[in-house]
Amino acid sequence: MRAVFVALPFTRLGDVAPILEGLRRLNRRARVITLDGRPCHTAEGLVIQADGAVEEPVPPDAYLCVVPSGLYEADSWGDLRLHRYLRRFSTTGGYFAASGEGLLCLASAGLLGGLRFTAPARVVKAHEPLFRYAIFEQSPVAIDGNVISSDGSDPKALFQAVFERLNIGS
Repeated sequence: MRAVFVALPFTRLGDVAPILEGLRRLNRRARVITLDGRPCHTAEGLVIQADGAVEEPVPPDAYLCVVPSGLYEADSWGDLRLHRYLRRFSTTGGYFAASGEGLLCLASAGLLGGLRFTAPARVVKAHEPLFRYAIFEQSPVAIDGNVISSDGSDPKALFQAVFERLNIGS
């Protein structure tokens, strides 16, 4: 079983770092994908090396897609190649772990319709039309369907929710 980490320009690592560390401790490395397969810079100024691009096939044994928060421009979360990848991933039966502005990626790809989710209230308010058909919940973590969402305030709670839902030890 594989995990996929979506690294967009100016991704923030802090809220998903416990998930990535937990995977590493279990010897399950996340495959890193970017929009174009090239390295990208994080909001913290680090460079993330890519293993592939969003135009590549989703691994058939993928069980988790991590979409972190970030200082994203609309051309990142609104990229049609990313939407296609996320929609293909949603057919694998795996889970999305999305935090903060990462929820914009799922919402703009049409994957939140009818689901409860959480995100920073300022993000939801600023992009209200994208979240029109989803149910916003003000809490640190929300789980509905195959989406585990976080407002970014409690990375440990997101980590625990993901690992409990996947039923894997940390």
